[in-house]
Amino acid sequence: MSFDEDDSDGNFARQSVSGAVGPALGATGDATPEGSPDPTPAAPVLPPHLQPVHAASIEESRRLATRFTALAPSFHDSEGEDYDEDVAEAELLSVALALRCTRTVADRILHDAHIAVTQLPRTLVHLDSGEYPAAWFDRILRRTRHLTAGQMGFVDATASLWPTTLTTEQFHQRLSRLLGRLESQLETPTHLTPEGRRRVELLKDRDDGIGCLRVTGPAPEILALAQRLDAAARAVQGEQRRALEAGEVPPMDPRGTVAETAMPASLALLQYDLLGGAVLDTDGVQVPKPRFRLNITVPVMTLLGGSQEPGMLEGTIPIPAAMARELAGQSETWYRVLTDPCSGVFLPLPAQRYAPTRAMLEHLRLRNTTCAVPGCTRATSWASEVDHIEEYDHGDPERGGLTDIENLHLLCWQHHRAKTSGLLDPTRLPCTPGLPGQTSWSLRDRAHVIVRDNTDLATPAMTTELMDSWTRYQAEREARQRALERRKNPPPPPF
Repeated sequence: MSFDEDDSDGNFARQSVSGAVGPALGATGDATPEGSPDPTPAAPVLPPHLQPVHAASIEESRRLATRFTALAPSFHDSEGEDYDEDVAEAELLSVALALRCTRTVADRILHDAHIAVTQLPRTLVHLDSGEYPAAWFDRILRRTRHLTAGQMGFVDATASLWPTTLTTEQFHQRLSRLLGRLESQLETPTHLTPEGRRRVELLKDRDDGIGCLRVTGPAPEILALAQRLDAAARAVQGEQRRALEAGEVPPMDPRGTVAETAMPASLALLQYDLLGGAVLDTDGVQVPKPRFRLNITVPVMTLLGGSQEPGMLEGTIPIPAAMARELAGQSETWYRVLTDPCSGVFLPLPAQRYAPTRAMLEHLRLRNTTCAVPGCTRATSWASEVDHIEEYDHGDPERGGLTDIENLHLLCWQHHRAKTSGLLDPTRLPCTPGLPGQTSWSLRDRAHVIVRDNTDLATPAMTTELMDSWTRYQAEREARQRALERRKNPPPPPF
């Protein structure tokens, strides 16, 4: 196997498989049998231990073609006359269950399957026969997402005539030239122009505690923003130098490092702080307060220093253990998350109470950091609606579902609407005290699955140990701080 380095479209490197149907190799694999065709990139002479790899790559191509063919009918065209958004969403969630992936990934795969079957049928035949490596077909799909159906037909007709004996490099070159000719004849769509691509994006989470916010727009506007940030940072840095020389408190020193080190902050750090503390001008529009706190959950043993298990930001973004401990040490308020045996158990509200309490909402968000529908990755902290699993009866509250933790979950707006319309049918299963609860989900007549809740984070005994340990830690830290102060400022001699 080899690894196909990605092109400029921004995707990660993908594993590339090569190989196609060709003449059988000799028993030893180290020579071409007499009378057989010369070896080609599609039918190379390989040592015995690599022959199964070559055969597997051919089988991978066939499986991909089979999967595309099977999935294509599940695609619902949003521009079709009979398009029903809720029905399409239910089908998408069913596909996500079948593929064991998120709805976002399933949506991309369904779109690829639709394109493969309807707009690349000739090339799909080569894939199905094993003549085209799966990576070649995937590259065509990735590089042609912006083309029209007519242009895709031209790509399909052209690529299907290319010899299957091409090397991967030759295939890449031919595809690039073909797309270059097509794109040179096109007018850039509005949404792909620099003006149409103005946006701010939170990039995919990393596993090292680093986040990234990307600002995209026309080069003059981005350059002007960078220059304003640079000018502001340089002004603050200059004032920090002046304050340090005068023995004054330096400005913009939220971490105290400038005063501690007697060195001005770097321009990069100052630019970061300027952005983080910027006041957003909303032109008089009132911005509602956040529904939830920004939560960082830290395993007890990590906090006690006995484990390097990472903490979790918003339940989905891992942060290193050292960072989690530091953030916990800086926090003035802690919120305990307790299991059922603890006194913090939630009791059902009176039947007349429809809206859950704030504490209930926090508990639900910790139980499911994303929309409760299996396959959905929309964060509950950003856009979610609380839903009664057994419907609340506004006409006769005594007969309807109670406002109870076991009868509540958080759904994104789309799946809340789908549940209300009957396309999604959740049922809360009987709960055994002390064990995670379970919800049974039926996607109409398409699929059925049972999902367990996330387990709670602390037992009563561990909570007590945690608080005692934290008290000891604070006392030790204060003692170290006092000792450091005494070393910096020793008392005057007694004589």
